[in-house]
Amino acid sequence: MKHTVVIKRCEEYDRNVIEKIITDGMTRLNYRPRGNVFVKPNVVFANNPDVFGQHAYTPTPLVGASLTALSKREGVKRIDVGENSAIGIPTRLNYKFAGYYDEIKKVRLKAACPVNIFCIDEELRDSVFIGGMVHDNLRIPRKMARADSKVYLPKLKCHCVSNMTGAVKLNIGICSDDERAIRHDFMLNEKIVDLLAAGYPDFIVMDAVEVGIGNEAVPTARKLGLIIMGTNPVAVDLVGARLLGLGIDDVPYLKTAVSRGYTPAKLEDVKIDGDLSSIDDLDKYAKRIMPYDDEYHRWQDVNKELTRLNSPMRFLWGPYKSGNGSKCLTGCVMGIKMFLGSLEWFAGSEAFANAKPVVFIIGRIDEQVDARGEEVFLIGSCAEADIIHAKKITHLDKCFTTASDMNIYIGHKLGMPAISRDFNSMLPLLAGAAKASMMKLVNLRYFQDMGHFITKRLDRRL
Repeated sequence: MKHTVVIKRCEEYDRNVIEKIITDGMTRLNYRPRGNVFVKPNVVFANNPDVFGQHAYTPTPLVGASLTALSKREGVKRIDVGENSAIGIPTRLNYKFAGYYDEIKKVRLKAACPVNIFCIDEELRDSVFIGGMVHDNLRIPRKMARADSKVYLPKLKCHCVSNMTGAVKLNIGICSDDERAIRHDFMLNEKIVDLLAAGYPDFIVMDAVEVGIGNEAVPTARKLGLIIMGTNPVAVDLVGARLLGLGIDDVPYLKTAVSRGYTPAKLEDVKIDGDLSSIDDLDKYAKRIMPYDDEYHRWQDVNKELTRLNSPMRFLWGPYKSGNGSKCLTGCVMGIKMFLGSLEWFAGSEAFANAKPVVFIIGRIDEQVDARGEEVFLIGSCAEADIIHAKKITHLDKCFTTASDMNIYIGHKLGMPAISRDFNSMLPLLAGAAKASMMKLVNLRYFQDMGHFITKRLDRRL
């Protein structure tokens, strides 16, 4: 069953219907969970749905149905749901806005075993050897490292630098922020494939009832009406990619995975089972989310979007290394796409037209840059340019610079409403950060991290 992917029709987020679909999928794929089960959803970002929408995360009905179905399997003793959201935002805050805490309460009323939810950024970690291109050892949540089985619940979405996000890329969330930031640059795809050594799921339930198009942090939804299940993350993502109109060459992390020996190497090697049974069936269903218009690719090209919004802001993007024509496709540029994409949802399109004519620079720009009396933002450690007539130059010297960094340090300087100055946005964030810090203290996470620094890092520096 390794390369088998089961696809079932599902038009609505009905918990009872989805539970039956998942139970059937486990039987078809001969998946038999046992002992302690770790469940990983996708909760990269969740906030006020009236402002930012509610399509960036695995929906609560699918999560609840999955947990209920798993709890009823003979041999399952405990289920632990864990995730680490986008860098700079406490996971517990995203859980709250996504409705996960309330969903877990509902599940516990019907579950046949204990069901718990935890924040990866607050819990103790175990170090596992993976021997990868980027990571030699990786610290992952203890409840995941010691689980008897792993279940992933990705949401099928477009992505501003990877073109799609699915089961393989879901592993970014098993890393806490310190290790998540390592090589989140031009080596991101190698990093993602490394993580498969520690995070290879035993069973996958991918939400494709509604897929997210545009920017993955604030996508818009298009109805596809499918639930995709499998035991091989590469196979599941190949199917998901085809439904988004993509091939393996369009998804760099899948291409990298195959080049390093993961299978299947092509969609034709996947056995498609269930309500759909062929690649032709996939192509017919893919038409439901067409056309592949500007909205479909929203915020994948920064200058195109600034032009669409009639914004006076300028974006310059050069290679990350002098003498090298290669641009970093997956570092700070991802941050600015998420930053500006979320800002459009928050401030509105008119705010972009009325913004200050600032200049954003990522990478090295060879030609002289005339700032025309406006402020210039150098984003990332490699950002460099010969700038004249600048009102002020601000350098965010980080590799990589996240959307959270940009919101904090430059969001209020653009002449637009700023998330960092919005009381309704910042109060929950500060409260969530305070509680997350307290839980790290209670769970001894701070002491574990200090011990790791002393034994693994400080001795080298001394």
